[in-house]
Amino acid sequence: MGRGIYHHASRALPVGATASVFARRVRERRSSYSLYIGGSRLFPARWFFQPEWRAALVNDFGIQLPSTLTPQPWITLGYLVSFAAGLSWLYIISTQDLQLREVRFQLRLFTSGIALLAAICIALYLARTTFSFWHNDQNFGPFPNRNQAGTLFGLAAIVILACAQDDLRKRRKRWIVWILALVLIGAAIILNSSRCGIAILMAGSAFWLGALAFRQRSPWRLALGISLFLLLLLLTALLLFGAQTLERFHLHDFGSTGIASNLRWQIFHDTFRLIRNSPWCGIGFGNFESIFAIFRDASLGGARALHPESDWLWLWTELGWPAVVLIIVGIVLLASRVFPLRSGTNQGYRLAALIAVLLFAIDGIVDVSGHQVGTAFAAVFLVGLSAHRPLSLKRSRWTSILFRFVGLVLLAAGLSLVVAAHGEKLLPGSVGVSSAKQLSAVADTELSFSETVALTTSALRWAPLDWELYLERAVAEVDLKQTKNAVDDFRRARFLEPIAYEVPLAEGNAWLPYDPVLAVEAWREALRRAGPLRPRVYASMLSDASLRSPEVSPILEAIGLKEHDLALPYLSRISGARFNRALAQLLRNDPDLRSFGETEKLALFAFWSERGDPEEISRAVEEHPDWLRYAWLGVAKYKASKNDFRAGYELTQRYGEPVALPRVATNFSLQDLEKRVQAAPNNYAIGYELYRAQMQNGRIDDALLTARHFSERRNSPGYFHFLEAQCWAEKQNWERAWNAWQVFQAAQAPAAK
Repeated sequence: MGRGIYHHASRALPVGATASVFARRVRERRSSYSLYIGGSRLFPARWFFQPEWRAALVNDFGIQLPSTLTPQPWITLGYLVSFAAGLSWLYIISTQDLQLREVRFQLRLFTSGIALLAAICIALYLARTTFSFWHNDQNFGPFPNRNQAGTLFGLAAIVILACAQDDLRKRRKRWIVWILALVLIGAAIILNSSRCGIAILMAGSAFWLGALAFRQRSPWRLALGISLFLLLLLLTALLLFGAQTLERFHLHDFGSTGIASNLRWQIFHDTFRLIRNSPWCGIGFGNFESIFAIFRDASLGGARALHPESDWLWLWTELGWPAVVLIIVGIVLLASRVFPLRSGTNQGYRLAALIAVLLFAIDGIVDVSGHQVGTAFAAVFLVGLSAHRPLSLKRSRWTSILFRFVGLVLLAAGLSLVVAAHGEKLLPGSVGVSSAKQLSAVADTELSFSETVALTTSALRWAPLDWELYLERAVAEVDLKQTKNAVDDFRRARFLEPIAYEVPLAEGNAWLPYDPVLAVEAWREALRRAGPLRPRVYASMLSDASLRSPEVSPILEAIGLKEHDLALPYLSRISGARFNRALAQLLRNDPDLRSFGETEKLALFAFWSERGDPEEISRAVEEHPDWLRYAWLGVAKYKASKNDFRAGYELTQRYGEPVALPRVATNFSLQDLEKRVQAAPNNYAIGYELYRAQMQNGRIDDALLTARHFSERRNSPGYFHFLEAQCWAEKQNWERAWNAWQVFQAAQAPAAK
């Protein structure tokens, strides 16, 4: 996205305001807002009461929203096309006039394809590679989320059980192949570490085998079914307790973590707050991510939420509760078509498909596989084939014409989207928005800022809640000297993305050459958002300021010296008189260093010992004796500067880190070791053993000669300087002991880096 990706200050909201501030303001607004009147595209907004979030976007931030219920009608239209495609797929599958054999063939073909997919996933996983078009953090499967792949595998596994049972009942040896396919899919679920996949596999298999067992009148078949059921539970439990999968279930700290600490439940909590704002009409397809960001309160610390972690909540949020009720009624009606499960009607297959679909719907309570084409269309396929056949449907000429028309519309829409995406055409909708972002990034790189503004402005007509577009346009407006417009767009971008520190960080980078005050104001917000990344973000600010705006550096210095976690990045960049002045200011702000942790104190005194005034550090330790364990190096240097080499050396032995020395692997006599060193004068291990033997026998001078024999050689291990220092200390030559230790310390520094 060009030179910066993120942005700035607010008028209606104070600096540092976030979605939680907006949430508090929204709760205070209990009076009705005036109706938002406009034309009609989809459903007009004037038909409904205006939600509070819409009033805030329009009145507080000047965002021009269209006169429809959905704030982004072109985005919603794209999702409606996908939804129509899903309904058409459901109609096609559910109305197929198939013979029972054809139903079995389609289900077997479906499960065979999923088993083949599982085999490919396992092979790629073992080869530690993946396809370039598979975007998955775990590099396992074609879906972006591991639970979506696990859900698909789990659905197929339930149907595979029916395939195996049918072949086993008909005494076909092909049931062995289905068992192998089941093992393959189970292995894929385990390697994928999918909790949902394992839950669907275990619950679905249990329900299907249990139903099969209780449908058998013969006692031995009932016993066999129960035995298979228990065996499956045992195998699933064994697979479940694999190391990585066990970690995914967090069984080791079960009961120790409150439900409120789980980000998923925090997102649920904030989602219900959004639902209460538009409970029955929803916010429109494709708007959850943009609007939910400004409703986040309990889940504010997490990353940007793309969805509410639940298909049903997602549906409720975007379409309202009537849509949820209608879909539940539709599922009940479709499930009723499965019955009766008479013998000779593919009852085993249809029962397995029904169980898989119902578990898919239940899984949607805590997962979003229903919003993924690959998994949703698979579930719809199973719904359609679970119906009792033959079907008793009446043919309708108008239905045929309607669906041919819908097919042509979907074909035209699909082709236009493919052409637009491939050619980066500005087609209204999400594809056009993506193309506009790519083209504006190129224009920004080429310094064509007017073109960037034009492209992002066009895209904002289709996606007025896209914070990235406001950000890109604001950065370009800064370079075009359109200050007021840039400030407004930065406010919008920061409000629509209230979590990412990159937004105000990039805003500050954009203002830095032109308006240092606005740059610092934005950077303060970036530091507030950065959390544990504050030191790294602050260090980048220091680098940018030193190169592009020297007048900002003193302001950043004042900010850094007031915050213990920011002081270290600042002190690491300076030395000499500047370091001493900054350190003095730091001690005035926090004389007892109470805000510093143990690690931070160690780092601070390391800088102080290396770059500061030794006399000052000695005086500070006299006032705070407990600081000696951090400041011993600086105090030792001060003692040495006063010719008190003994005190300096003894401090190094008392507080210095243990030195890694070689292990003694032999028990040679002193005479044998001397001969071996003479024969191999470059053998460090034998040299160290000889040194130890000489020290143990009180031959200090000989040990010193041995240590110096190696320490004076180039590329010798640094510990020989340490051994030399020990020898000088034994001889009570403290100055030379101190000097040898300093050489050892200098030799250790490059290795530490």
